[in-house]
Amino acid sequence: MKKEFVTYEIGLELKQLGFDEPCFGYYEDGVFIHWYDSKQENELLLNCTTPTYSQAFRWFREKYDLFHSINYQDDNSGPGSFDYEILNKRGKSQCDECPEFNTYEEAELACLQKLIEIVKTK
Repeated sequence: MKKEFVTYEIGLELKQLGFDEPCFGYYEDGVFIHWYDSKQENELLLNCTTPTYSQAFRWFREKYDLFHSINYQDDNSGPGSFDYEILNKRGKSQCDECPEFNTYEEAELACLQKLIEIVKTK
């Protein structure tokens, strides 16, 4: 279940950007805690809440009108690779060139890091 949630570092970055949506988990001293009990609510306020990847991507769509896609590339010469694309609501690309990644998860994490970078520089 833990792999559904963003990393501690990404959670901190999102918090600094203003992410304050309800989450099912949080990090306490860098350790992931699955939130399941309303008695833990005070802990959520004191620690770094951590969204799922889909929550984080949704937040960027809704708050900043930034849309992403993770793409599979296969040129029939190897196992294939993944990259990502980020567009604004007008369909204009928000990143110059995207490197290729071996796994979907690597591309997804890099995409989220790029979204954070884009918002920080605006």
